[in-house]
Amino acid sequence: MGWFAIRPAYSKAPARLPTSSLREKEGEAHPIPHKALISRRWAHLGIMALFLLLAVGCSTARQSTFDPAGPVASKQLELFNVLLWVMVAVFILVEGALLYAIIRFRRRPGQELPAQTHGHLTLEIVWTIVPTILIMALGIWTVFAIFDLEEPPASADNILDVTVTAHQWWFEFEYPDAGGGKRITTANELRIPVDVPVRLTLLSDDVIHSFWVPKLAGKLDMIPTRSNQMWLQADANKIDEYPATFFGQCAEFCGIAHALMRFRVIVFEQDEYDAWVQNYGEPPATSEQAQRGKAVFGQCVMCHTIDGGDDRELQAGRLDAFLIGGALVPAPNLTDLRTRSTLGAGLMDLNTENLRLWLKNPDDVKPGNSMSDRAAHLYSDGSDISLSEDQLNDIIAYLLNLQ
Repeated sequence: MGWFAIRPAYSKAPARLPTSSLREKEGEAHPIPHKALISRRWAHLGIMALFLLLAVGCSTARQSTFDPAGPVASKQLELFNVLLWVMVAVFILVEGALLYAIIRFRRRPGQELPAQTHGHLTLEIVWTIVPTILIMALGIWTVFAIFDLEEPPASADNILDVTVTAHQWWFEFEYPDAGGGKRITTANELRIPVDVPVRLTLLSDDVIHSFWVPKLAGKLDMIPTRSNQMWLQADANKIDEYPATFFGQCAEFCGIAHALMRFRVIVFEQDEYDAWVQNYGEPPATSEQAQRGKAVFGQCVMCHTIDGGDDRELQAGRLDAFLIGGALVPAPNLTDLRTRSTLGAGLMDLNTENLRLWLKNPDDVKPGNSMSDRAAHLYSDGSDISLSEDQLNDIIAYLLNLQ
């Protein structure tokens, strides 16, 4: 009974297995030895555990820290590898010496107890000094490596500054000067030129979040009332084709939709990036249907900006209203929606059908978002949109023309 065949403590007779566990040999039933059966079942468990580890270890490598594409991630991987393999070497040496001592000096049958040793001054000095030197060397090198990652290289003369603000549950990217003095605000897709250091100022409007793009840089918390800084860069020699996309997400539990709080870093060649900056905020070429959609969308501009970078005072007013339970809420800037590839903080591809699903019932797509609660004029029953199909088509046509 159970996974292992165990003989009851009260039984004096050898444990026998059920008939189904017997093997036949020359017409006589012989029980499988108890120890052999236990060994076999432990082997089965080991094989299943190995397959489980292989299964959970499968990855598309979209967020692998072992495939760095920039100087920050490369330095962090180098730091990890050195510390890991030094510790592996120490473990092998220590455990090897321990096993050697256990086997070499074990007590053999008929042997008297070996001579007892109460100390060995030379050995004690060696195994005190060597680890101390090793730990100090690794510690000093680690500190210098951390300092090197604090700021972009001093030789860089074209650093791009971006302010990243985390919201429940999406990321806002603000470029004070994206190029040529132009100010840009966008959401969930950080666009950067290749081989250019990007200095990020990390903020949070609500709870603690964490910014993480594994292939470009490590994690850093985004804490309310506090500003943290980090930098990253995408190297051209690590990119095969443009635009290159690197996947990121919030790495700190921040509420019901934490797992759905994703973003992307999209790397362009310099001329393509400059073209995006130049075209940002240009009035869209709208059709008659899109003009009707603009009229329906009218009240949504109280939360969503559609004509350029957000004004900081306007965003602060939206945040204050949100914190006291008002109708306004900081919402993604939709100015460049037409140029984006994703919807719902990287949750789904941006296309007509997915945008329709999002507008009809955003809670079905991303539980916990504030859209249906705040846009009472569109979601009169608190869930499904109250617009007709024609009005919904008009809004979709308008939004997909924003650039």
